[in-house]
Amino acid sequence: MARLRSSNKGEILRNQIFALLNKNKVSPDMALKALTQCQSHIRNRAIIDGVTKECGMTLSRFRTDEHLELYYDLKQGRHDVGFVAKGWDDPGFRIGDIVEVPKWQIADMREHMYAILTFCATQGVAVTIEENDETIELQMNSVISLEGLNREVFKQALHHLELCVEKAHELIG
Repeated sequence: MARLRSSNKGEILRNQIFALLNKNKVSPDMALKALTQCQSHIRNRAIIDGVTKECGMTLSRFRTDEHLELYYDLKQGRHDVGFVAKGWDDPGFRIGDIVEVPKWQIADMREHMYAILTFCATQGVAVTIEENDETIELQMNSVISLEGLNREVFKQALHHLELCVEKAHELIG
């Protein structure tokens, strides 16, 4: 047989999945949960791939783990424009970016933090602060429901996120 028809490939894949489930002797509930998560993951990756292509963006650095169903860095041309992520139990996607503030600029950050938080809140962008050894990170996120994700909503969320990132850089330096 030179090449498998696509339907045969699907049958082979299905049989491999069943064999793996049977080998691991999982309960029917556990098998259904795992398969539902796999189905959701595949669908959500396809949705993000389609929307970002419509917006002229590319995806890079894909990740998935026990907390993240999916994570991608977003690029427009050669420019980083943030990330898109979704946790396994999240009802939608997070569109975000991180502003790193060197610790020597902490006084400037504190002085302008209320203005940054207020501005971002009016843009629908949540800001959380995380400190590590060398920097303070302002993590900025917008949430888009799974049902509401389309090209226009995605572009609008990125626009508001970009405004917040620019405002933070403007105020902190």
